[in-house]
Order: sequence, then C-alpha cells, then structure tokens
Amino acid sequence: MPSLAGPEAGVPAIDDPAFGEILQLLRERTGTDFAAYRLPTVARRTVNRMISVGAETYADYLQFLREREGEAARLLEHVTIKVSRFYRHAPTFDMLRREVLPELARQAEGRPLRVWSVGCGCGEEPYTLAMLFAEAGVSGTIEATDIDPAALQRAARGYYPDAALIELPKDLRERYVARSDGFYEVSPALREHVRFSRHDVLSSQPPPGSGEFDLVCFRNVLIYLGHEVQELALHSVQRAVRHEGYLCLGEAEWLPPAIARPLRPLAHETRIFRAE
Repeated sequence: MPSLAGPEAGVPAIDDPAFGEILQLLRERTGTDFAAYRLPTVARRTVNRMISVGAETYADYLQFLREREGEAARLLEHVTIKVSRFYRHAPTFDMLRREVLPELARQAEGRPLRVWSVGCGCGEEPYTLAMLFAEAGVSGTIEATDIDPAALQRAARGYYPDAALIELPKDLRERYVARSDGFYEVSPALREHVRFSRHDVLSSQPPPGSGEFDLVCFRNVLIYLGHEVQELALHSVQRAVRHEGYLCLGEAEWLPPAIARPLRPLAHETRIFRAE
C-alpha cells in the first residue's frame, strides 16, 4: 500500500508522483480538479477505492484507472461521497423553518423564492428545504448542484434508506415521504420544486439559472477545500446571495473576517447569516 506520511497517523503520502498523475487523469476525464481540495482527504478516499479493486500502490491504481473507462467516474463518486441525512443538524433547519423562510416569504410578497443548495450530494438537503417551502406555503425553486453525476442521479430518483430519515421530524416524514420497496420515496409533488444539475463552485461558471438567490445553503463543503481556495469559493457563493437574503454554512464552518463584514449571524449555533 502507499506509504504513510504527515502529521496524522494513517494519512497516505500525497507527494507520490503517481498520486499527482491520478489527480490529473481524474481532472481530464471528469472535469473536476481536486488539486484545490484537502489532499490528505482525497488521498485517503483514493486508497479506500484502491483497496476495493486490489491495487497495492498508487502506480498500480494509476494503471488500473487508465485501462478502465468507467473507473474515473467511480473514483469521483468515492472521493466526493457525503454522509448526509434529511434535516441534518436540527437547530439549523428549525431556524430556517421558524424564522428564515417566513421572513423571506414576507419580503417576496408573492414572488417565487429562489434557493441554491451547493454540494447537495444525494439530495437530502434540497428535499428538506422543499418540505419547508411547502410547510411555509411559499412557492419557488431549489437549484441543487454537485460535482458528482452519480450522486445527482440518485438524488433525482428520490429513494432513501431508513438511516437518511432519522433526524427528520415525524410530521414532515408523514407528509412528504412514503415507504416503497424497503426504501422511503420522496413525494413526486415535492420533487417538482427541486432541479438537480452538475456545477463546481470552484469553476468560473455562474450558478444555475444565474441571478441572485434568497437563500444559499453552502453546508459542509468548505471542510473539503484547501485553505487557499476556501475564500475564493465563499466569494463566489456570497455574490449569489441577494441583499437581505441568507447564507447558511455547516455547523463546523465559519466566515473569514474579510467576508463576514456584510453578513450578520442570526444565531451562533446555526451558522446562518443575513446579507446586509
């Protein structure tokens, strides 16, 4: 297996030339450049994929990757895998449900709301937001984006195991999901309000649908990015939030001072900010 190095035990060496070639080939075949991500995390997940295919070194896996056309997509899926759930971190969604969406509905005065769920993975977050839309009686569209096409395909199908719903309040579960073939299926009516598309927040491409959003959820994405590009990504996302709109980060994330000034935090435990 690849040698281990770095301050943490178990962090695969990232200075192996073959690892760099793996990243280059992944960029060529999927369009995603992981050089800006936290490389120890990318390396660990690459090694996990290597174990599953029986490759003992980065060089062995590079050869395997070159010879199998579909392997780059499988590696992309493995590297970007996200463990998520509906209503993940309840205080955040409680605040969105109780204060943010009613305030946005008041501001909109009947105008459809626009929401962007960045790094949506398999869709648990945007579908939760769609439930809150329905509960608040507001109309609108949720643009849900991710860099992994396989995750987006699963999200569009709207089927989830029991574990994905353990934090979802009972009232929302009863209204918006139904048991189907051992899984839970999101209501078709709910799925009509969510549009899934591929987008890399580090690219120069504008967000889906362009224009500004009333709410941008950029949760648990920064933790995967290298420090040097976190601010770049935040600037891109911040520009997509309209005046008096809201930005929502993950509970373990925070804004650097240069970006925090035009954004006011609502509550310390939620990482929800209002653009002023």
